[in-house]
Amino acid sequence: MKTLFALILALSVAPQAIPRPVPQAAAPVETKALIDGVDKTFASMKDFKAKFIQISKNSVNQSQQDEGLLYLTKDKKMRVDYQKPEEKYFVSNGKTLFTYIPANRQVTQDPVKDSMAEQFPFMFLIGRSGLRKEFQKIDRLSQKPLLDGDQVLRLTPNRKNQDIEKIEIEVNPRSYLIDRMTILNTDKSSTDFAFLEIEINQNIPASKFEFTPPPGIRVIQGSGIPSGTK
Repeated sequence: MKTLFALILALSVAPQAIPRPVPQAAAPVETKALIDGVDKTFASMKDFKAKFIQISKNSVNQSQQDEGLLYLTKDKKMRVDYQKPEEKYFVSNGKTLFTYIPANRQVTQDPVKDSMAEQFPFMFLIGRSGLRKEFQKIDRLSQKPLLDGDQVLRLTPNRKNQDIEKIEIEVNPRSYLIDRMTILNTDKSSTDFAFLEIEINQNIPASKFEFTPPPGIRVIQGSGIPSGTK
């Protein structure tokens, strides 16, 4: 199944820069301590909520900016509500992934597989521990981060993932939360997320991850076969 990012890569919109938050300087942290801090924080995280700004670029450098809300839980539930420039909803209750684009007047329904983290890379992190096990290589980068004081790590996935070449994360060295994540794909496309107003362990209700199609909306399986037909 195509990733949600592929839905917008074909659109050509003038690039827009992700705005910089107010600088919050912090002393540098040793690489090992930074990795261990991220591991500990995300392994103990029950849920995650944030506003996000997403900038996607395709292989010929065409760009699209989207904004919305992201909800994640340790037990693999997920909700991505795109608000601008177009409404789009990706909702997973851990068993089924619902994709709803109101303009299309249909809902696509797919079973959740073990490869969920490959389709939605931010799920590499929550509820897991051991970045060194999840990624074959971790490098500390000296590039300027989105937020002054953040530290940048480049993660090279295990070769079992054929689509993602690198993931770069910008880490707050005080909280060990990720303020930004950039996914660099093997086809030279990329997706950049800036996370704002992050909240963790807020006991997000399970109802947030349930989806009921609006009246009159067609529901189809991932194969394109309407639900209930043979």
